[in-house]
Amino acid sequence: MGMLQPEAFDHLRVSPDGLCWWCRERPATTGEHKYKQTDLAQLMGEDSLIWFGDEGIREIRGKSGIKRDRYGVVKFPKSMCDTCNNARSQPFDRSYAIFSRYLASTQVRILPGVSFKEIYGDTWQEDTLNLARYYGKHFGCRMVRSGLPVPTSLREFLDGAENMPDAHMALATTDSVHRIAGKGLSLSSDCVWTDPGLTKYRGYVMAAYVGSVGVRYQWWAEGQKPEGWDSQFFQFPMSVINCFKDEEALMQGVTRRQGWFARFSQWLTKPSEPEPAEHD
Repeated sequence: MGMLQPEAFDHLRVSPDGLCWWCRERPATTGEHKYKQTDLAQLMGEDSLIWFGDEGIREIRGKSGIKRDRYGVVKFPKSMCDTCNNARSQPFDRSYAIFSRYLASTQVRILPGVSFKEIYGDTWQEDTLNLARYYGKHFGCRMVRSGLPVPTSLREFLDGAENMPDAHMALATTDSVHRIAGKGLSLSSDCVWTDPGLTKYRGYVMAAYVGSVGVRYQWWAEGQKPEGWDSQFFQFPMSVINCFKDEEALMQGVTRRQGWFARFSQWLTKPSEPEPAEHD
């Protein structure tokens, strides 16, 4: 997979038009948090937070610092209306808050999978769908920030569709993320690929983590999705955690074998979701 500098895609970037990317009706007046405000506050405690990024290191002091976002590192640029970013997506936020607390309190990375039935109880199907939609909203905001067109399937998924035929969502843990940010919050790079002539996008890959475990999203243009990527993590009462060596493996979808404890636990519990097939 050849890597190009971001400026190579400048001619393909979509400029914001001032409308909410989800509803496409109301003005984009709000910016979604890159990291949930409650997660940041929990990490901060009585101290401060340190943000690491391409522009260097930024210190975020106090709860007011999270809300004010002085350095523009906590929130995405304004790309959603208030109705979509708050009222319409409240069920997504509630499901994510429960999942985030579970990740913060459980050594999930050594387990073979995540039991959504244990986390959400009898409503696990609805809640897990809403969890996936929370991540869908997050990834949509990232696409807008990066100048990528938001797939129609993602909007339809947020509107209530129960699947995305041209996209795949999976639980993921990445060794390099675990070493560097295993107790924090982190986002992967946004990876895109195009046709050989750089005339159109053929796919995107991105991930978001709470600690060492997160959700990986991949979208394919029409006719590009390979076989073996049909199952979604939100379709199963217990979903496997796909393990990756580093960010390059995450982007390419090349998983590594789980550790011995996870394999032994998997033999006992038998998670029902198959891992995605490896591909080039």
